[in-house]
Amino acid sequence: MKKLVCIALLLSLCFLFGCSSVNSKPSADEKNESENTSQSINLNEDVILPKVNVKSTNLAKEFKNLNLNNFTIVNAIGNTYYGYKSTYSVGGINDEIMLIESKSGKEIRLNTPQNITNWSVGSGSMVVLKDKYLYEWKSYTSEFSEDTAHDVKLTRIDVENGTVEIVDELECSNPLIYMCQINDTEFLSYSITQGPSDKTEYAVISTAWIYDINGEKKEIINERYENDVSWTDSKGILIERFAVKDGEIFGLGRRLISGKYQFFLYHYDKSGKLIKEEALIGFEDIIGSEQMLELYLTDDYIVFRTYESLTTYICKKTDVGIELVMKGTDRQVQYAVASKYIFFIESNVNVYSGEIEQKNCPLYIIDMQNDKVYATEFLLDLKNPYFVGIQSLSNESILVTYCDSGIYNPMDIKHYIIDRETIEGKLSKLF
Repeated sequence: MKKLVCIALLLSLCFLFGCSSVNSKPSADEKNESENTSQSINLNEDVILPKVNVKSTNLAKEFKNLNLNNFTIVNAIGNTYYGYKSTYSVGGINDEIMLIESKSGKEIRLNTPQNITNWSVGSGSMVVLKDKYLYEWKSYTSEFSEDTAHDVKLTRIDVENGTVEIVDELECSNPLIYMCQINDTEFLSYSITQGPSDKTEYAVISTAWIYDINGEKKEIINERYENDVSWTDSKGILIERFAVKDGEIFGLGRRLISGKYQFFLYHYDKSGKLIKEEALIGFEDIIGSEQMLELYLTDDYIVFRTYESLTTYICKKTDVGIELVMKGTDRQVQYAVASKYIFFIESNVNVYSGEIEQKNCPLYIIDMQNDKVYATEFLLDLKNPYFVGIQSLSNESILVTYCDSGIYNPMDIKHYIIDRETIEGKLSKLF
């Protein structure tokens, strides 16, 4: 199985050290209160979509079909795609990570030093700077346990020649280090690790660095959080996930206050100084006791996916608290963000049986500037379209992938892409 697919399965390593200290499971009273709240606003449903009329405009016509032979796109660096080429062999399907020029279709194989070829796991997050360099953290430790000191390396790919180099190395208890782009020359990198404590079993340390384009770093945030099952109030700040919005740094996490968990959004400047702390009223009713796997902040919207159930949420901050816009358990609804829009679409595949369901799955679009939600038909010229996913690429294009064989087959991936210029130039006219 390819490592890029294994990433989500191995992410549990991140939570081996955090769950007991975070102590995010609610008490019996809290659970009953949460369940009652969920029932009143239908949060217990697996799929929640906005109630809007579906327009007859087929937005799929605005997407370009990419003819990439047995290649699955992971990201884009300028006019080059980064992903993996699938080929058949006696042992099954083999995958090779490489680059492909979008216009010519030329394949660029990675020039990787031999001592960093056998990486074990990565967080799945990456950043692109100057439309030339792709940065990604990878772990090169094969043994996984609570006491393991993981060998983690920051790699940089130069898309002009496929050269891979190491720009930083760390040893830490957590092999998963996450990244957020700040601007075209800097990115935020962060990890959540276990630390010693004289008050409870251990502390949770949230550490963030700013890296420049050459891999030089500066630690700006080091928050310490302590909690215990017998406490009514936790100590310190827990940042479960960081995000960058409009070049500004934010962290989101929960605290135990008077026996109940509440969520807060923390705004930091680039020196690591805490500028503002904002309570997210009602966020706990939406996420419950789950952990965030990914976080995206844009305008007044909070988009995140949880680890335990792989549930995707889109929420909006309002004057009275956090409002749920969309929910999709087990990745039944996926999202992508580009420019002033958030796109999301329900899968036409039953996540439990793997079979295609005969139902209409329109593409939803949130126009954040005008604070409106639209739904439009998304009908592709495929005999048996099997939804694989939707994602935003580093160049703010939106990529939707399907198979046309009724089942998932990496040798049969169909790519449909819409670039930022088309998004900004046509979507406002369509609606």
